[in-house]
Amino acid sequence: MMKMRQPTSQKKVAIIGECMIELSGKPFEQQMQSYGGDTLNTAVYLSRLCSGLTPYYVTGLGCDSYSQNMRAMWQQEGIDTSLVLTMEGKLPGLYAIQIDDFGERSFHYWRNDSAARYLCEHNGFFAVVEQLKTMDLIYLSGISLAILPDEGKAALLHALASLKQHNVKIAVDSNYRPRLWPNASEARKWLDLLYQLSDIALVTAEDEDLLLEQDNTPPELIADRLHRLGIDQVVVKLGADGAMWSCHQQRGVVAGQKVDQVVDTTAAGDSFNGAYLAAWCHGMSMAESCHWGNALAAQVIQCKGAIVPTNQINHITTAMSEVNEN
Repeated sequence: MMKMRQPTSQKKVAIIGECMIELSGKPFEQQMQSYGGDTLNTAVYLSRLCSGLTPYYVTGLGCDSYSQNMRAMWQQEGIDTSLVLTMEGKLPGLYAIQIDDFGERSFHYWRNDSAARYLCEHNGFFAVVEQLKTMDLIYLSGISLAILPDEGKAALLHALASLKQHNVKIAVDSNYRPRLWPNASEARKWLDLLYQLSDIALVTAEDEDLLLEQDNTPPELIADRLHRLGIDQVVVKLGADGAMWSCHQQRGVVAGQKVDQVVDTTAAGDSFNGAYLAAWCHGMSMAESCHWGNALAAQVIQCKGAIVPTNQINHITTAMSEVNEN
């Protein structure tokens, strides 16, 4: 298991989002059951990388056996589930994933009435927000926002604004998925409001192009737009080319790591974010944080599934330990 040095001062991190039941493989032929979701993937990798840090996960689940089993498996991964709200009469979302011969993914979703969609309507949500005021960092994605009804979106943004007043840092990945929004213009409206509350942006160049309805936008221009919205630290993920970081008129590119064979690109960005935030918790620079994000993502895409077995990433432990000892 990848483990970084102990934080000099213990950080408290909470992650807001949705986790769903996952079906993978050819329909009706050896389909496997698991669970997955962009923010949950990030939470798992953050937990694995940061010894001594227990990330909190904030979502809605049902009372069913699938919900109970998912909660138990998250706890086994070192995730605190005390801020997970239980929704009477609701179930987790469901998705099916297929991988082509080039490692690219296609999805089918059943999530329109998932428990997580009603997170902000639960009578325990305000108590959760009070608990979040004790955090150092909150991480969420555009999907965390997109799945909510408009009233829920407004309530979540209001909650984040109140957390900012308590000096809680906000980190976000747009993770723009067109099928979750009526149109790109509506998505931009809500995501810009989220960006305006954020301190750290970990975005993918392709997602921002889709969101802005543009092609091949230079990462420098993506970063400039996000800085204008008030974000201090901006990372633009560039796939195989690595990642560009930008902060306070300084920026640089950290090259991606070579990959022998891409097996499954699921959670490439999510794992990058988990490693980046783990490095942030240890006070590393943006360039160092991008390096570890690239390293983890490169390993994850060479394995099947969003959450890979720990023994598939053990070899990074030695390299990280050598850096930490120096």
